[in-house]
Amino acid sequence: MYQAKKLTFDWTIILVMGEVLAIALSMPLAFEGLIWSQPLWGGNASHPHAASCVAYGILILYVLQRFNLYTWNSFLNPRRASLRIIGGVLLAGVIFVSARYFFGDENAQMYRRWLLIHSFVTVVMLIGMRYFIRYLLIDVFKLIPIERIAFIGWDARMERVLNALKNEPMGFQQVVGFFHETPDATHEPALKKKFQSLGTFKNIARKLDDAEISLLIVEEASVPSSKIQKLSEVCGQALVSLKVIPSAFDVWATKLNLSLVAGVPLLGIHDLPLDRYYNRVAKRAMDLAGAIVGLIGSVPIIVVLAYLIKRESPGPIFFRQTRLGLQGEPFEIIKLRSMKLDAEVQTGAVWAVEDDPRRLKIGAFMRKWNLDELPQFWNVLKGEMSLVGPRPERPEFVEGFKETIRYYNMRHSCKPGVTGWAAVNGLRGNTSLEDRLEYDLFYIENWNLRFDFQILALTLLPPKNAY
Repeated sequence: MYQAKKLTFDWTIILVMGEVLAIALSMPLAFEGLIWSQPLWGGNASHPHAASCVAYGILILYVLQRFNLYTWNSFLNPRRASLRIIGGVLLAGVIFVSARYFFGDENAQMYRRWLLIHSFVTVVMLIGMRYFIRYLLIDVFKLIPIERIAFIGWDARMERVLNALKNEPMGFQQVVGFFHETPDATHEPALKKKFQSLGTFKNIARKLDDAEISLLIVEEASVPSSKIQKLSEVCGQALVSLKVIPSAFDVWATKLNLSLVAGVPLLGIHDLPLDRYYNRVAKRAMDLAGAIVGLIGSVPIIVVLAYLIKRESPGPIFFRQTRLGLQGEPFEIIKLRSMKLDAEVQTGAVWAVEDDPRRLKIGAFMRKWNLDELPQFWNVLKGEMSLVGPRPERPEFVEGFKETIRYYNMRHSCKPGVTGWAAVNGLRGNTSLEDRLEYDLFYIENWNLRFDFQILALTLLPPKNAY
């Protein structure tokens, strides 16, 4: 953990003192600007009362605090904080002038002109002060140390964590290298990524001290539980923070919570958003409205496509197929037929591929623009599907996926969708099942109505890998 995070009070006090100074200096500077601009607007300039200036300064600081500008991330990223500073100062100015007009102040007009100049001066000084304080604390006095990180174990999740730490924009974290359990332990992937080997677990306490490590990250699946207990003791003695990437809860990581029962810590998973009744009601209401509008709006398109399908390939217009829905329950999905009749007689159940010879000419066009999915509004209306969710899969495929892909069945914890987060990101057709599952589970874990509307909007763009 950063020393600065442990001493949050110290840098916050320095930052607030600096901004109080910036606001105090900006007020007489704004008055000088008012006098300089007097010929442009006429009238006599008078300096605002001291009490008004103090009240206005306190108001600015309060609004900035409400805009979360005194958090660690805002302090580290002054460029991102700049937009919120501008918004906060303008909002404070509007509130201040409005209050003056409300109470019938005869100088309200003058305050308005002074505030126009003052807002500009204050924004410049506040942003400048943030950069200056950050420069003093980090570059001059070096009060915020660099966190030196070592790690044990390697998998895709560890790689993502380390890449994020290496690319941390403020540069306060440095990945030093890795330890391995035995001399012959597999560590080739880490070396290929140009991470340095710090040696084996032997004398790890001394090596942590020699390399000035402040944080050790362990991938749980790569280290026996008895060794993790030992590492915990070593890190405690060396005053090194220890963090573990758990293997049992890697899917629902952001929903984990820790509770104590009779003094025993229990690690578990919070309720997912769609476990809550009111969220399910809201999503169902959205589905019903969308399905009704979608069915009515798609009728002319379906009529035209039905004629083109019939002309190219006599036979049924609609195609029905068994898919698995909520809790793995089977249902019949309805689509416009985009392939020749008996397309799977010779091959059995197979995925569509690029330039699939089984497709109709009109079928290629329909699949490119998701038009073959239009009849699924009927599935949504019946409650078998949702407008947005993981795309439903065929039972023949699911049986195999459940055996080979961890957590695959968890995607059935919500209704399948006409479109989904994985689909709009191009994860459809012959793409990685693991990546597709990751996107599906991210959607389930982070669902909200705004997310659904975002996915529906992205669905209108030309889809990737639609064949």
